[in-house]
Order: sequence, then structure tokens, then C-alpha cells
Amino acid sequence: MTRLIALVFAGSLLASNAPAQTFGVTAGGNFQRLEDINLNELETKFESQTGWHVGAWVEFPLGPVAAIRAGGRYMAAGKLFDGIQDNYPAITENFDVSLTELYLLLRMGLPSRVVSPYVFAGPVFRMPTNTDQELSNDLKVLSYAGEIGGGLKIDLGSVSLYPEIAYVFGLTRFVEDEIVLQLITLQVGDPQKLNMAMIRLSVGL
Repeated sequence: MTRLIALVFAGSLLASNAPAQTFGVTAGGNFQRLEDINLNELETKFESQTGWHVGAWVEFPLGPVAAIRAGGRYMAAGKLFDGIQDNYPAITENFDVSLTELYLLLRMGLPSRVVSPYVFAGPVFRMPTNTDQELSNDLKVLSYAGEIGGGLKIDLGSVSLYPEIAYVFGLTRFVEDEIVLQLITLQVGDPQKLNMAMIRLSVGL
């Protein structure tokens, strides 16, 4: 599966040699929460968290109204396990989680000279990165999500701005069937997923 992901993104980057490709950098904030789950038959409701992300992408046109954007971002997702202490007070930490996400988005818009609205959608591949050591065996090495959203392309000549909002929803399990926190072993009863809202600004060249 990792090889398939690498081939998809390598193909996208090679396609960036097509005319009029755009390179961009992006930064913004994210708001996320793990889905409520049953831990050892006790329902746990996790708290919403705020974080931030930075990344880069390359985009190449498919025609006057469509383009493909391939990119990656580093995301600080915050203390995703905040709320677990309600049922397990012996667990005294909330455990920071950060991710590397790779994505491939189809962007479709209404072109104009200055401001062009658009929508986008596509798959996202998630990998935990620099996560708290105690969580290293508890999170899936690779999970999948979908991303949908919209934005504006603001043409400023040689530079374009892309203010965007997006929603990223988990498609596969983000946490393993069993997690061990501070020597406490918890059985995860539900396929637990990570969902987040994002607001960001990209600069395209």
C-alpha cells in the first residue's frame, strides 16, 4: 500500500511538468476530535482540539475549469486523548498527536480575471509523526480520509492567493484495537476515526 501511495504522488509530481503548473505553500488552523468510542465498555467522549498545519503542493491544469493538486502537510493535531480521564483518572496526560498527510485533490472552479470561486475533493493518506512516544504503537501507521471544501483564487499577477475552508473525515480506523496508556491497557470497542475542520491560506506561484 505504501508503494501504491508513492507511485500515485510520483506520477502527480511528474505530471507537474505540464504547462502552467502552479507551486504553492500553505498554512492554517485545524479543529479536530476523535470520534466518541467505547473503551472497555465505558463510553468515552473526547474533547475538541485546536492545532495548526503547514505544507506545500503542486497543481497542474486539466482544462479551463479543473486542476489536480498533489501535496503534503505537517499537522499538529493537539491533545487528541483529552477526555479519557473522565473514565480513567489514573491517566494524567492528554498526549499530543501530530501527523503527516498526503493528499490528491480535484479542484473545479469558475475562472475569472481576478477572483475565481472553486470547490475540491479527494483522498487523504495519514501517518503519525513525532507523536508522543507512549502512543507510538497505538495509532495506525497508515489511515485514510476524504477531504472536501471550497475557496477562492485571487489573482495578483505573478502570485495568487487561495483562502480555503475544508473538512477532512476519517474513512478508516485511526486508533488500533488496543491502546496502552501509562501501563493501563484499554480495549477499543468501535472503529475510531479522526475528523477535522480546516481554515488555511495558500500562496501560489
